[in-house]
Amino acid sequence: MESLVLLPTDALEAATQIIDEAESKGVRLRLLGGLAFKKLCASSRDPRYFRENKDIDLMGKREDSRAIMKILEGLGYKPRELFNKLNMGQRLIYYDMTNKRRVDLFLDEFVMCHKFNFKENILAGTYTLPVTQLLMTKLQVVEKTDKEYKDMVVAFRDFDVTSGPDGIRGDEIAELCSKDWGVYTTFWKTLEAVMARAPELAGEESDMVRSRVRKLMSMMEAAPKSFGWKMRARVGERTKWYDLPDSDGDAVLK
Repeated sequence: MESLVLLPTDALEAATQIIDEAESKGVRLRLLGGLAFKKLCASSRDPRYFRENKDIDLMGKREDSRAIMKILEGLGYKPRELFNKLNMGQRLIYYDMTNKRRVDLFLDEFVMCHKFNFKENILAGTYTLPVTQLLMTKLQVVEKTDKEYKDMVVAFRDFDVTSGPDGIRGDEIAELCSKDWGVYTTFWKTLEAVMARAPELAGEESDMVRSRVRKLMSMMEAAPKSFGWKMRARVGERTKWYDLPDSDGDAVLK
């Protein structure tokens, strides 16, 4: 299918175009991944935290699957047909063949090393998921790369950890972790790694990031743990508590 509109070469512009087109059709899509941090966090424009964001990651609703497919194909994106058929209702992949760009759409649930239902969070925010959910997608990564650290640092630089509607919802993360030992353990290990890397930042900046990370860890530790959490904690790390996502092939179709 030939594109009915010109697809922007800039990834963030292209993502905005998709979201606006979906909104005009009554379909809610929100950014996640590196582009979401670039859109939401002013600190991402600091050269120290710059990273390439070629591809687009979006969250949508399962009930909107067919409408989303029609919107993407109407804009000129090429579907990964077999993958989409096998994962209908869970995940969709499309390609901008001109700009060699991949569009990855998660439906209701974000599933990688851990699984989170973000359906209700799609209703909040403008263009992106809220910063709390964006941070969760990075905290859950087991085999982290430099890009995860950069995204987490800009989030902690730009947003305080809170128990209210603004900023990184430490209370929300603590409640989630209090019910799931596996999520708690992965998040804790990731936060320890962020703390270890924080001294690479400038003095006051490092202190602020470390202070906010410590605040989140304190809230996670203090939250009363469920019976299931305590039982799983007895098993501990003798049994794997996370998944490692399988590779789903080339970033862009040939």
